[in-house]
Amino acid sequence: MIGGIVVETIVLSDCVWVNCVDANERRNNKCAIYVERSRTSEAIKPGDSLWWQGGRAMWTPYENRGKPDNKAGKDYDIQLRKIGFSGVSRPPANRSIRESWSER
Repeated sequence: MIGGIVVETIVLSDCVWVNCVDANERRNNKCAIYVERSRTSEAIKPGDSLWWQGGRAMWTPYENRGKPDNKAGKDYDIQLRKIGFSGVSRPPANRSIRESWSER
């Protein structure tokens, strides 16, 4: 799985944890990643779509999905910096990303 529909986000001190469910499968598979914290990434919310490859995540707000007049980078496929690998566990809300990684 390399993305899907956002089901949950947690804003941490220096990043945002984003959990997605695969929109193309009926099994309800979920996968989460961390993205660098910014004003843009803090706006990610459930219902939006997100996919990732390499060191980048591409975000599309729900209200902009499927609009034929959107231009890449403005309303869909907004690039965010992905941190680490996919499949990360849900962090405790009271811990920083660095603390969560050190427990792996």
